[in-house]
Amino acid sequence: MTAFFSITHYFFSIGGYAVSYIEFIGTVTGLLCVWLAARDHIFTWPVGLMNVSCFFILFWQLQLYADMFLQLYFFATGVYGWIFWLRKQPEQEPVYALSRQQRWWLGIAAVILSALTGWVISQVHNWWPQTFRQPAAYPYVDSIVAVLSVIANILLAKRIWENWLLWVIVDVIATMIYVKKDVLFLGAEYFILLIIAAAGLLKWYRSYRQQWQSIQQP
Repeated sequence: MTAFFSITHYFFSIGGYAVSYIEFIGTVTGLLCVWLAARDHIFTWPVGLMNVSCFFILFWQLQLYADMFLQLYFFATGVYGWIFWLRKQPEQEPVYALSRQQRWWLGIAAVILSALTGWVISQVHNWWPQTFRQPAAYPYVDSIVAVLSVIANILLAKRIWENWLLWVIVDVIATMIYVKKDVLFLGAEYFILLIIAAAGLLKWYRSYRQQWQSIQQP
């Protein structure tokens, strides 16, 4: 069973590129998860739990340790988001926005946390050499993806439209990382996720604007 989760256990090949089972399952569930989220569908959360479980295993094998630890957080917030949306049906819940001050504080926090996380991730192979046998790949850039993903996921669970703006940034950076790591199927997924996130950004922002305009009308 352990071999099934190996990145060298291939499912099929595309143009000479071999796709492992774990990469394929993680990619498909990831695409489905974001597509469901953009459409305000509650099934985004259980599908997301499957996705992060696969990616935890995948990223450990790719030495993308910041992304690996990020999946633990995603699993916890996935359970939270699922419960939150069950209590408040998404189609009946409005879309919210951050204030200008909140955006500044989030930006400052993202920079500081990315720098600290990058340093920690760059050292894990020294602290736990038996578990992390190779140094982290792109520790600081990978940490930017991790930190922004954490913030974006919180905003998504709280139905704040700026979450999609952060997901667009995350998907651009992640696509470049995975292409450089030669995980092309995963890189293609994140390019598609970028398109879906852009569509989600437009949809949620329009919903927010429509709500705001309806409130302003006498």
